[in-house]
Amino acid sequence: MKKSPAKLPLKRKFIAVLIAAILPGFGHMYLGLAQRGIQFIAVLLLDIAALFYFTSKGIQINVPLLILLALMIPVIYFYNVYDVLQSTDWINDHIKALIPKYKRRKSFAGVRGISFGLVLMAEGLLICMFLVRPYWLRNIVSFWGGYIIAVVCIVIGVGLLAFQIVRIYRTIQKHKSSATSQAVGGASNDR
Repeated sequence: MKKSPAKLPLKRKFIAVLIAAILPGFGHMYLGLAQRGIQFIAVLLLDIAALFYFTSKGIQINVPLLILLALMIPVIYFYNVYDVLQSTDWINDHIKALIPKYKRRKSFAGVRGISFGLVLMAEGLLICMFLVRPYWLRNIVSFWGGYIIAVVCIVIGVGLLAFQIVRIYRTIQKHKSSATSQAVGGASNDR
């Protein structure tokens, strides 16, 4: 039997944050956001597995990658807690407004469910590769790891630069169009 939105109990922020602080991802599951909770768990496990993989004795890797992987753990953890806080408010607002918090669907139906399943499969394969430590992956990491990281940083930098240029260009165009419309409006009023 489905509950009507008016009879849904409000979610308690303290309980959601406490669960999220103890077990990242499970606070979202308490809120009914299982897919988002599983994503947080999978990303955290993937980061921990990568950190263990790259710190193993058989692989020589540069220190900045290890520092980056180690710093990602608290970032993921605290973003998880922050997202639970925001999601609790969002869900409670929707319950108070008598709007269902989400459309009832089958959990893995549709394109969104398929992409989520593919992401989970890819993360599982990566974790398995980190645990098995294949020879070819060790060679790629030891010989090409620095170059791959450098190329990824360059690509991210170019992407951010392009994003900023597009943003500045749009702002300039917006100001030009508003100035043009004001000038045309002012000229028609002078007649």
